[in-house]
Amino acid sequence: MKELINRVTITGQLVKNALEERTTKAGDEVISGSLTLRTADNSEHDVNFFAFKYKKDENKNFTSEESFFYKEYKDAIENLVDMEHCKEEGQTPDIISITDGSFTVNDFKGSNGNVVTTNRISARFINRVEPKDYDNTILEAKFEVEGIIEKITDEIVKDVPTGNLVVTMNAIAQRADGFGKDAKYEADSLVPIEMKVDKSMAEGFRSAGYYEGCFTKLTGVVINTAEIQEVVEKAAFGPDIKKTVKVPIRKNEVKSGIAPTTVFEHDLSQEIVEALKAKRRAKLEEVKAGTATSSQTAEGFQKQSTPPTTPVTNYNPFAR
Repeated sequence: MKELINRVTITGQLVKNALEERTTKAGDEVISGSLTLRTADNSEHDVNFFAFKYKKDENKNFTSEESFFYKEYKDAIENLVDMEHCKEEGQTPDIISITDGSFTVNDFKGSNGNVVTTNRISARFINRVEPKDYDNTILEAKFEVEGIIEKITDEIVKDVPTGNLVVTMNAIAQRADGFGKDAKYEADSLVPIEMKVDKSMAEGFRSAGYYEGCFTKLTGVVINTAEIQEVVEKAAFGPDIKKTVKVPIRKNEVKSGIAPTTVFEHDLSQEIVEALKAKRRAKLEEVKAGTATSSQTAEGFQKQSTPPTTPVTNYNPFAR
């Protein structure tokens, strides 16, 4: 089958460089962590990275040669300038462009014992924007994802419909055999991604004919910011009590999509789809039972089973 698209691109100011060298429980030397990037809408996005220190041979054994990505991330640790380290007057943080990001699954057990599923953004390459290009650089976060629509529902907040639609799309993670144009791809697992369609576009989305089980591609923007709201508490006497609270806003907002098709037009069969769903159900059962393990590629991504957090920085007016 062809390579399916699961792409997140982010260009933003470097708020925090949280990459670090460490040793895993298995004794492997790695670099892992994240870069937090701020876009023009004050969203802050954590982009996760992972690399083993040494390359592996064809038998999956470590060699004595340092891996390309380990060296790249070590350079990033030593040389990237984030907001926290802008100590000189007039110094500005680096602007970083991520062009190969993707949504990954983050499953964890909540305090009530139920499994919670969120998404993380993982990438391999870190691209520093040259200062001469700053004026022409748009700070934004966008996504483009192909997959199977699992569910379409009306958004309900406090028992009231908002007019927005909530769309769950299952992107398909793949295994690759070979590289470049010679690579052959095989479906490996489902990556559920929750998206929202604004009420202003809901009618257009419905009229496009999307249905549960169809295959399509959706594009949009990634938002992770907050807004300040005033809450009024009615007083028994005297003036009402007014408080300001920060309300997180996290969503993948759909802006456009191609016409729906069937899975059969993309080298998928009903048997493959059902097998992927069964694998996903088994993974959720493992997480609930506490037997699931994190996984990573040879030089790529590490999936962590923890709740998502909002970046904290002295420079962010929305910081907790």
